[in-house]
Amino acid sequence: MKKNIRFLLFFLMIGLFLSWPIHNLYSKLNQPIEEKQLAALDQIAHELLTYAKKGDLEGAEQRIVQLAERFPNQHLPNPIRIESLNAVTQSILAAKQSFASANASEQQLLWHATRVRIAIDALTHDHQPMWRSYYPSLVTQVQNLQLSAVERNFSQFREQFDENYRLFLAIKPGMSIQLPEGQMSSITVAYDIISKEMRNSQVDWQLVREALRELNGSFQVAFVGEEKSTFARLMMRPDSPIVILASISIALIMALSYVAWKKYDGEIRST
Repeated sequence: MKKNIRFLLFFLMIGLFLSWPIHNLYSKLNQPIEEKQLAALDQIAHELLTYAKKGDLEGAEQRIVQLAERFPNQHLPNPIRIESLNAVTQSILAAKQSFASANASEQQLLWHATRVRIAIDALTHDHQPMWRSYYPSLVTQVQNLQLSAVERNFSQFREQFDENYRLFLAIKPGMSIQLPEGQMSSITVAYDIISKEMRNSQVDWQLVREALRELNGSFQVAFVGEEKSTFARLMMRPDSPIVILASISIALIMALSYVAWKKYDGEIRST
């Protein structure tokens, strides 16, 4: 009996270890043509950012040209708002123009490459998009802005705001793909209020602080609020690896329970 249990455990453990590669193979074989094409674009965008980081501007320019040629003909597996689609398209075209310019600095080109990479990534990664990884930086910057607004240090606030707004613009196309229009609107409105005050001769610091609080709250909802439901969404997918592992685990428990019951029943009958 013990030998049978060991064999049963052995084969069930093999099933557990093989569930993930089998799941990956199954997903690739059943991947629609649109998703395969989009995955190819995602790889090109990844190479674009890699070349830009390395300073290989020629290689990066080749990749952005490829994206500019392919993306307009790409059929998306999941529909997105026309504003979001336009934002991705404009990001690609702006990057292509910058890489073709002799006046653009490496920092500017890296920013454009990053924005394109984040946007394409948002089209292919529903659960862990790149733009979410910038949440700690955004929160820290907003907190620094709130401190400068309390101190009413205009020059310091201006410098910090420009840096924060530039980061937001880099991830904005990617965010707009996955966030509801209302959430994007609340973030944009807060930035517009602060930008308007920065252009005034007399800054209304109370209004700026209120806008920063609204901005911080909107970021909390956009980043943290959505993350709470990621696991639930993943569990709802029938091809989820978590569901597969859970099914195998349940089978393991049922098999062991059956073996234990048979052993117990045999002992009862023998007495």
